[in-house]
Amino acid sequence: MNNSKQSVVFLSGSPKVKQDEAVSDFLAKRGAQMLANDSLDARVICVRETLLHRQTEDAFTAVQNADAIVVIFPLYFFCMPAMLTRFLQDFAVRYPVASKKTNVYAIVNCGFPEPEINLEAMRVIDSFSRHTGRTFGGGTLVGCGGMLLAAQQAPFMKPLFEEIDGLFSRIHQDLNGQEPAKTLLSNTAAKFPRFLYFLAGNSGWHMAARKNGLRSNDLKRKPYQS
Repeated sequence: MNNSKQSVVFLSGSPKVKQDEAVSDFLAKRGAQMLANDSLDARVICVRETLLHRQTEDAFTAVQNADAIVVIFPLYFFCMPAMLTRFLQDFAVRYPVASKKTNVYAIVNCGFPEPEINLEAMRVIDSFSRHTGRTFGGGTLVGCGGMLLAAQQAPFMKPLFEEIDGLFSRIHQDLNGQEPAKTLLSNTAAKFPRFLYFLAGNSGWHMAARKNGLRSNDLKRKPYQS
């Protein structure tokens, strides 16, 4: 075991303007709080704020020096949000080779009930790890991400958070061994009836439409249809 202080960087990849409403930011802070101790620094980097305020050099340095990187993001069109893609691409150009053994993990959440829909996006993080000389340690695929914040205290959410916290615990164990024992991917989703989940989601869209001065039928408009 390395006696020097180690560091974990959590990259929150949500493009939301209000980060306190972002699942990625919530999970990144949860992981940092869980892992930080006297021998381990845990830092959360908001990708959106970093790009917006042109603070990438400081962020890139932190990522390059990290012993573990945890990339957390929502599924956008079955892949990463564009901001996160840009961040990782620019980082790979700035630091094409890792300076030391570094583990990379990911948590990908989607609005679908089926967490396995996130798998292709997870493979992108695997590719990033390999192309920058790092070790991909796997991660967690999360379904029903749309209700994670609002229902976080509900009993049916307990297994979902146990799975995510289990990943954070494994990251800590891997750091003690300096590299992942093996690549592991886990799936988790809220234990909630599928039809009720979609009913609640659709109701949310209608409420948002009314809030923005639209009618429910406006949601069915197809402005780009020829």
